[in-house]
Amino acid sequence: MFFCRLTVLCLIIFSSAAVGKFWYFLKDGFSIRRIGYALPVSEKSNPFSAEWLKGPFHYLGRGRQCYAFESPDRRFVLKIPRFDRYEIPFIWKVPFSFLEEKRESIEKERLKRKAFVLDSFQIAAEALQEETALLYLHVGDTGTFLGHTTLIDKLGRTYEVDLNRIVFALQEKKALMMPQFLAAVKAGDSERVDRIFDAFLAILKKRAELGIFNKDPSFMKNFAWDGERGVQIDIGSFYRKADLDGNEPMKESTGPIREWLGSLDPALLNRFDQRLEEICAVSD
Repeated sequence: MFFCRLTVLCLIIFSSAAVGKFWYFLKDGFSIRRIGYALPVSEKSNPFSAEWLKGPFHYLGRGRQCYAFESPDRRFVLKIPRFDRYEIPFIWKVPFSFLEEKRESIEKERLKRKAFVLDSFQIAAEALQEETALLYLHVGDTGTFLGHTTLIDKLGRTYEVDLNRIVFALQEKKALMMPQFLAAVKAGDSERVDRIFDAFLAILKKRAELGIFNKDPSFMKNFAWDGERGVQIDIGSFYRKADLDGNEPMKESTGPIREWLGSLDPALLNRFDQRLEEICAVSD
């Protein structure tokens, strides 16, 4: 009898976990609780247009750091950090003394990661606003009334959100660089390929001049191109280093794309390297 009850209990636990995981999958992990954060007071207030923040914003997807929502006219993307990623897992909250050291280590590491993302947002706003198409950044309570907007999740459920109470970044929406690059390569459009290379390297050059690195090794999937200029759409991976060779961030950032281009077409890699050397020579 005991084993029957134990089996039933295990089945209930397993079923509940499976249902929870399926529900999480359907929502793509989004919930209002996951974007909650106690905002600090900030003296900085960026100018903004109320038109930018009109909703409803429809769920677009999620990255490692943020959930993304698209404006009704598809001109803007609202990014909200996934602050639940920096919480201590439930299992480590159990108040056992033998877990205390590990719990403190996990908490310290997650607070460090959260601080890194918020610092990266500030770097984008202060130094790379044009290169990231960043229109507005809200990371602290400035006393400026932003009003409310509506979020619509992946399942079509709506949430009214007080913009003054959440961290968010608003960017112009741009077409991803990678699909355009691959289409140009397939079509044999060498002029378009070179223009995309130039747009991509222009961002790296600006970062190099400012001593800004990008922690995320991904390259073109985090970039967009509007036909004229490149935009780095990922704003959660920036950090600074002091006392550097002006081209060090640029050369370091090209490692992944050089490896990929070499496997795609050695001729493309040669053209990319030539343009890179030209830009570095001008910078020197």
